[in-house]
Amino acid sequence: MRNKLIVKIMSAIFFYAFVALFSSEFFLQRLDQLFTVSAWVTKSDITAGQIITPDLLIETRILPNQIYGSIQNRDVLIGQTLIVHKQAGHTIYLNEVVTIDGLAH
Repeated sequence: MRNKLIVKIMSAIFFYAFVALFSSEFFLQRLDQLFTVSAWVTKSDITAGQIITPDLLIETRILPNQIYGSIQNRDVLIGQTLIVHKQAGHTIYLNEVVTIDGLAH
């Protein structure tokens, strides 16, 4: 009878320690870093024809399938003209921007 009580107490302690560990902020941050990637996305809605400036971009974490094919070099994006409307939080692809040579000088 005493062994069963000890097993139940140890199980309860292990369960509460397990719950505390996996609900901690540190663990959740590590889990987020494991399943997301850092990427440059639009900070706010950008209309077609607008020139991309540093204040229109923000670095955040997104799912890996949202980054493939997008431009992730911030310096390349700055000064480009967007040819499509982009909503906040979306990545920008190479076929969605154009450099206007006359304005780049």
